[in-house]
Amino acid sequence: MAAHAGAEDLLIFVRDRELGIVLPAPGFQQTLPDAKAWRVFLESCIENSFQEGELPFPTSGTMKHVTGFAAEDGSAVVFLGDNHEIDRGVDISLLLPILAAAFEGERIATVAEGNTAVAKQAATQAKLLADSLDKARNELRHTLSEAHRANAAKDRFLAVLSHELRTPLNPVLMAASAMETDPNLPPEIRADISMIRRNVELEARLIDDLLDLTRIANGKVQLQRKIVNGHDLLDEAVAVVRGDPSVQQSKIEVEFGADQHHIDGDPARIQQVCWNLIRNAVKFTPLDGRILIRTRNSDAETFRIEVVDTGIGIAPEALPKIFNAFEQGDTDINRAFGGLGLGLAISHALVGLHGGTLRAESAGVGRGATFVFELPAVERSAIALETTTPPPAETDRRRILLVEDHATTAALMARLLRKRGHRVELAHNKTDAIALGLREEFDIVISDLGLPDGNGFEVMQALRSKSRVVGIALTGYGMEADVAQTMKAGFQFHLTKPVDAQKLYQAIEQIPAP
Repeated sequence: MAAHAGAEDLLIFVRDRELGIVLPAPGFQQTLPDAKAWRVFLESCIENSFQEGELPFPTSGTMKHVTGFAAEDGSAVVFLGDNHEIDRGVDISLLLPILAAAFEGERIATVAEGNTAVAKQAATQAKLLADSLDKARNELRHTLSEAHRANAAKDRFLAVLSHELRTPLNPVLMAASAMETDPNLPPEIRADISMIRRNVELEARLIDDLLDLTRIANGKVQLQRKIVNGHDLLDEAVAVVRGDPSVQQSKIEVEFGADQHHIDGDPARIQQVCWNLIRNAVKFTPLDGRILIRTRNSDAETFRIEVVDTGIGIAPEALPKIFNAFEQGDTDINRAFGGLGLGLAISHALVGLHGGTLRAESAGVGRGATFVFELPAVERSAIALETTTPPPAETDRRRILLVEDHATTAALMARLLRKRGHRVELAHNKTDAIALGLREEFDIVISDLGLPDGNGFEVMQALRSKSRVVGIALTGYGMEADVAQTMKAGFQFHLTKPVDAQKLYQAIEQIPAP
């Protein structure tokens, strides 16, 4: 049959309608090395009608350039090797549904022309094949079910890990953010406290890296956009990297040449990208090397950041996958420099969410690298004046029930809230919180979710049955499911630890006075 002609340089795949996955067509190689990579490639090919890449074939030790073309019925033809014309691929992809129908017709004709013995033999073989397919499908369903369970377990583990890492950071950030705006402290002390706050926020951002890839993939990242000075964000990122005593650093130089350097973006996320790029350059540049951070305007509407280093460089074959998660070029780099390989992947996704671009350039191994980050520039006049949240007026002071089992966090938060004139009662567990809330009148309940004898949801449910108290969830759990659950339980705000004191004040001020 014609299907075997040219099989040495092409493969044909058809969609199993019951399972909803793409499988090799009869007559072509049924077992492919690194099946996961092939599956991802084929799904992308069918989704986009065309895809190119590098995949192992015919063994895991041999990489080939592959070019895929998809047909409307979900089948695909894949050419192996280089120099395949697009027209040829499109023509064959259009023929795939016809070829499938021809194969089916040939099978029917063969059975009809055969004698009874042949028909019985074919039926026996068909039954064996059906049984084999059923077994394969059952095994695949079991594997998929196990994968779903493993993925759910991973999400639970990451949520708990995030909570445990965030909780001790909360009192540090609360104290630092409150002291940073205290006019009674000398400016140089407030500058040091500002550095502490930035470092704690970036530490919290590193924790978020464990969760960000899932959020980004599911479209769950929400940007808190405003007009900011790109040079200020770069300065802060450089200061944090320079102030990290755990990293021996090569020389970092800064050249700010952009006239238009204000951007519309999420300051924390933009600073996260800048920090990732600078830290990456420091990580892969020797002590006698040089790192240059410069800005310019590619045109009147584009703010361009370049992070240039004289480090180990990037091999040409690694450049196309440098922004893939868990990629650092090769395993030797993983061992020598450490890290999860998440920073560049997350940075690339965040830049895309801002409508910008991020790309890597390198002349090769040992010849350094340049990362180019571009965002739309905006006029400085668009900046809104910001002020520190003032203390509440007498009529805005609230009766607050604070439920927090972490003693240091509870004491610090109570002191800060009382300093602003609020009346605060403290409970360290669910039982005491409910008893106190039912005995006295409160305007607001600020509650942790994980408590020694229960959870904050139970506290909120019990108190809402008695009054119209407004709830603020304060927790180390920050997954999308956690936020949805707090809203469903009746909380109006979900603040993820570590919490900036100013954000807590602003949340309280948004609640109408009784």
